[in-house]
Amino acid sequence: MKVAGDYRFEAPPEEVWEALLDPEVLAAIMPGCKKLELTGEGQYEGVLDMKVGPVQGLFQGKVNLEDLDPPNGYNLRLDGQGAPGFVKATAKVAIAADGAGTMMNYEGDAQVGGRIASVGQRLLDSSSKAIIKQSLEGLNGQVVARSAAAAGKEVAAPAAPTQADFAREVAKEVAKDLVPRPVLIGGLILIVILILLFFFL
Repeated sequence: MKVAGDYRFEAPPEEVWEALLDPEVLAAIMPGCKKLELTGEGQYEGVLDMKVGPVQGLFQGKVNLEDLDPPNGYNLRLDGQGAPGFVKATAKVAIAADGAGTMMNYEGDAQVGGRIASVGQRLLDSSSKAIIKQSLEGLNGQVVARSAAAAGKEVAAPAAPTQADFAREVAKEVAKDLVPRPVLIGGLILIVILILLFFFL
């Protein structure tokens, strides 16, 4: 399963880089994150509680950041496993100044196995897109809040996304994949309702 995309942050690269390496920030923005600890230089261990379709459970994982080039980017290697199965992933993250903000480009490849692989490629793709979208939006909110605090202003950092938030994002991604062109609004609503029921039953 391959992922790629970009995202623009409302802060300079140095502030984005600092947040990207902070385990407290990362734990606060990842859906289902129960724990994330820095265990060495560029090395993290964590626990995620994930629900993808009918499969739910805890993943224990290790993340290694390699070839660090502050504040320009790094390579990432992830190895997670648990009752739902396993996930192995690699990714390349590059950030660069974009006016007063920062543009991030990322691309990666992931392999999944076990029960979680049984939910199907479409749902896995939609779930990965939802995780990335929520995490990057949360990271931007954290960076903006930290920048404001440094300037003596008060801006509330976003709350960590809940399982319900995650399910809604997955439903949106699946609906986009299933409906690539305009359709009757009633049909789209029906698809979203069915997917939400699928997640919460």
